Amino acid sequence: MNPYELERLAKQHTGDLRKAAARHQTAAQHRAAAVRDRGRSIRHRTGWALVQIGLSLISSSANGPGKGSAMWPSVPSARPAP
Repeated sequence: MNPYELERLAKQHTGDLRKAAARHQTAAQHRAAAVRDRGRSIRHRTGWALVQIGLSLISSSANGPGKGSAMWPSVPSARPAP
């Protein structure tokens, strides 16, 4: 076989391998991003659930149910000043 033809085939094969590797890497990055986003949404929802529970506890413990500072943002503190 002609040496020039062998070189052309080698370059073509190398190019094909690089394209396949790039496609594989892109697909792997998309899968990894999807897994990260799914994990973030669970943490996000859990975090906000904890915030709501904390606000509920603060609201109900200071002045009775529904009268704490968390329910009234304009009130600086739920406890009266001494």
